[in-house]
Amino acid sequence: MKNRIPKLPRKERALFIVCTVLLLSFLLVTLFRTNFHAIDTSINVWIPSIQSSGLTLLAKGIAVVFDTTSLVVFSLVISGILFLKNYKPHGLLLLAAMGGDGLIVSILKTLEHASRPTNGIFSDNSFSYPSGHSAGCIVFGGILAYFAWQYWQSKRSRALIGVSMGAVVGVVGFDRVYLNVHWFSDVWGGWLFGGFWLLSVLLVFRLLHVNGRFGSKRFGLVANWLYVAAVVVSVFVVVLSMFGSYFGSW
Repeated sequence: MKNRIPKLPRKERALFIVCTVLLLSFLLVTLFRTNFHAIDTSINVWIPSIQSSGLTLLAKGIAVVFDTTSLVVFSLVISGILFLKNYKPHGLLLLAAMGGDGLIVSILKTLEHASRPTNGIFSDNSFSYPSGHSAGCIVFGGILAYFAWQYWQSKRSRALIGVSMGAVVGVVGFDRVYLNVHWFSDVWGGWLFGGFWLLSVLLVFRLLHVNGRFGSKRFGLVANWLYVAAVVVSVFVVVLSMFGSYFGSW
């Protein structure tokens, strides 16, 4: 008898389909990004008309909090706490998701080599596409929202978590455009990539959980080494972001 490839459970199959759609959408936006030039320019020219000193101060604060470096540092702290409290799979999920997001976005920025708007409120010599803030916000917030969903399972609580997550993602995306440090297409691309990466790591996590991998002795033996590897990647991402202007890649 021929070996059959096991079918994905229903929920995981839906996740896989959405991941595929998001990835294809991201690739299409990346390939045809020049078609967004008119929209990007129109939004970029309009933004100064709504800028004010108070909003700008708030926008700069949001930019610092949701910077990729900040989110990776937050992930290091939270994952460390989860690890110490014996929630090793959850700690690894958060750290691997954010470390991988930061590293891949850095590579994508280097490959795309897109220039930022020239009228940004503050100067940034790094590359523009996709927006690291937009992608990182979705990944970091999405993982925390997933944890919250596991704890609060009522429909009302889950709806509130989803709405809150969507509001934060929208605010951070608008923040990048408001500061004129990103084009709208950068934010859109960041959202698509962030959604793809978030659901991808959640899909792997759920499959490992369904198959009982986290309870195996083998996982217990390699979990510590996996965590160390995730920490190394995350620290590398932080260093890369801090010195990104020298590499021209962040």
